[in-house]
Amino acid sequence: AIKAASEAKNFSWALDLTAATLAALHPIEGEGVEKQSWVSSWADGGWATNGEDLGDSKWGADGVTGCLMSTGSDNDHNIYAKFRMPCHPAVFRSSVGLALLTKSTDQEALDALTFRGKVYRSMRDALAPLVTEPMERKKGSINEKRRWDVADALSKVLSRATMVQLEGKATGAIIPLHERLAQCDERGENVKVIAGDDDTIKILALRDIEAGEAITRDYNTAPRLDGDDTEG
Repeated sequence: AIKAASEAKNFSWALDLTAATLAALHPIEGEGVEKQSWVSSWADGGWATNGEDLGDSKWGADGVTGCLMSTGSDNDHNIYAKFRMPCHPAVFRSSVGLALLTKSTDQEALDALTFRGKVYRSMRDALAPLVTEPMERKKGSINEKRRWDVADALSKVLSRATMVQLEGKATGAIIPLHERLAQCDERGENVKVIAGDDDTIKILALRDIEAGEAITRDYNTAPRLDGDDTEG
């Protein structure tokens, strides 16, 4: 995973976690069975990881290449300018739907989606070789499927990651149980993740948790992609 990540165009916590995720999903024979089982249980990711979020239409689920994050290119602005569109039609249509869901502006939603696509493409070719057995899909070559699995892994990482102080440095991590917690309400999250003196990771209660109350975290404070200045 470390060697593969070193071949990427840009280095970041998201790259490191995605590389580790793919290495866990495709371990060397006889190694990492428990970690593989845990990572394999990540059924959901960020919005549109599952194509059903986009609806069944030409520029919805049917219009993406693998998934929404892997759709388009870094040159889409020039490619689609003659059609008076800022990017790939499926990404553009999706940004309108995302804006409605998040109550953001159309431009903010578009900027967020296109930036995530750019981050994916910066690591796509470097991490694809980590995928030894790509997911079965209805279309696509072996290499395309490997790249789409990188996008799927990145999306799931972004929806689960948190930052932990390790050796005095903020480090991106995905913590078992913590990655499954519910979103907090107006009272705020009732637990946080801390690193112990012995480098163990602990989930600490921030206040009294009532009987029957869900254990929660605030996903709005999830780590941002390096260079991402969009809202959300």
